[in-house]
Amino acid sequence: MNNFVEQQFSSSNTAYSRLLYTQTIGMSAAGIIALLALSGWLIPSFDQILPKEWWLMKPDTALCILLGAISILLIQKSISVLAVRLCGMMIIFLAALSLYGYATGQSLPVEALLATDIYTEFPGKMPVHSAAFFCLLGLSFIVAEKIEDHRNNIRDFLTLLLISLVMVFFSGYFFSATSLYGHSTEILVDSYTFIAMCLLTYGNFVRGIHGGIFSSFMGFGISSYTARMTLPWALLGPFAIISAINYLSTVLGISLENRIALSATLLSLMLFFIIVGVSNKISHLEDDLRKLVLTDEMTGLYNNRAFCILGKHAFLDSLRNDSLIVLLYFDLDGLKTINDTLGHQAGSEMIIEFANLLKANFRRNETIARIGGDEFVVLSQRNGIEVALKRLADATEAVNKKGKPYTISYSHGKITGRAKDYQSLDDLLEQADALMYKNKSAKKLGRQLT
Repeated sequence: MNNFVEQQFSSSNTAYSRLLYTQTIGMSAAGIIALLALSGWLIPSFDQILPKEWWLMKPDTALCILLGAISILLIQKSISVLAVRLCGMMIIFLAALSLYGYATGQSLPVEALLATDIYTEFPGKMPVHSAAFFCLLGLSFIVAEKIEDHRNNIRDFLTLLLISLVMVFFSGYFFSATSLYGHSTEILVDSYTFIAMCLLTYGNFVRGIHGGIFSSFMGFGISSYTARMTLPWALLGPFAIISAINYLSTVLGISLENRIALSATLLSLMLFFIIVGVSNKISHLEDDLRKLVLTDEMTGLYNNRAFCILGKHAFLDSLRNDSLIVLLYFDLDGLKTINDTLGHQAGSEMIIEFANLLKANFRRNETIARIGGDEFVVLSQRNGIEVALKRLADATEAVNKKGKPYTISYSHGKITGRAKDYQSLDDLLEQADALMYKNKSAKKLGRQLT
């Protein structure tokens, strides 16, 4: 079990290392985008080698992207929390200047400090959409970075807001809703800025993987599997459905009312199928977990925990219905001697073979369990168990004639009665155990007590 857990944690750490690697690549790409845009503003003639409409990324936007990428890399390397917070404050300051300018209708001299913007009505101002994004990003850098610090919840909440904004911008581009990502064709979240925002949001998301609310995506339990399985459908499914309906409405001329109805229906069906798929997978995982918890690994029989659960149900059923209950307690003879002389492998083989004999000679609706190293129990609610005991004795004798290096021998105690005659299942078990030991002692004298 320890090896299994260690392997799972090792796999989780490997996946986290890969995320950090992709985070580094993403921040480097965002920084390069920002540096190219800044170079276009600051270096004469450099703009000629840049892609068309590069100037839509304003100097303050490029600077915010660069500061954000640097901050996330500093956080990753655990370098100077103070430097990270200063970067966050600078990002908020630049974004707040743009918001103030839009609110007052004024252009501040500091906005043209980096470069002169001659392309737009509001020179040097990033769009309100970008300013809101960078305010949230800057705040996420100011909050605490200690893993155990509760303020990481604030950081992760801010990251959720960043993801929401990026999804809004994506929706605007995807469905040609310009107002969702800009004021006009000259003041908007351009495609290069949007790519950089996606990279920065991903970098912030990775921050929350370790010790944050996003850590469930990296685990190896049911919740982690569920999160990883449903995330792509939850994020991309609605876009795929609505775009398909829009395309069909263009081809088939579907009315607006019908489009809305179809969108609602298909989204509901998508959520329904996600729930069904996840619940089925969780059910299978729970079945596997239940088997691990209730099954003896060596023999495949029920273990002591399972016997206690099923035995208490049978005991209570006998109390309610005043029905018969039969308990057989088996103990293998001479197992220690076999372990000492033939080795533990031979002892394990004898245990497994005896368990198979029990399974072959008792009914499936009878509870068969291994409750100790060489101790087994059979719990039944029917009369006539003697027939099964005789079959077990004959089958054991037949196995012993096959020339194995050991001889299977066992002692047993049998208690037959009604639950009302006993204080509890434990009382029933203790009496059967005591009778088994009496029979084991008597066997040495050549007789068997029943």
